[in-house]
Amino acid sequence: MPYYIYKNPTSGEKTSIFMTIAEMERSSNADGSIELEGNLWQRDISAEIGSAQMGSCAVWPLKSDAAGVHPSQANEFRKDSMQRGIPTEFDKETGQAVFTSRSHRAKYLKAYGMHDKSGGYGDG
Repeated sequence: MPYYIYKNPTSGEKTSIFMTIAEMERSSNADGSIELEGNLWQRDISAEIGSAQMGSCAVWPLKSDAAGVHPSQANEFRKDSMQRGIPTEFDKETGQAVFTSRSHRAKYLKAYGMHDKSGGYGDG
């Protein structure tokens, strides 16, 4: 399934989204932008091409819903991850885990007993 990179023009933050071409076309405005959580995000095609050439399909830092927590638990899990030796930040508004690299993500998932079935050989 293709992934698309979008940039928030206000904050400069980037996110990657996996979706089918049909889903992307349905959710996109005429200029290629989409609305996420009430904010308009512009598609960043140059980042998509650049990351594809580098052999990586993720944009770092990567925010993860699956490894995230409830927003009210962000500080608790940040402290717990530090105690486990894998300091991890969590978005205070969404609870998403913020990973800085593939190895950071792999170490965090292992420490918390999670497994990424889509992970590659280089993911730890």
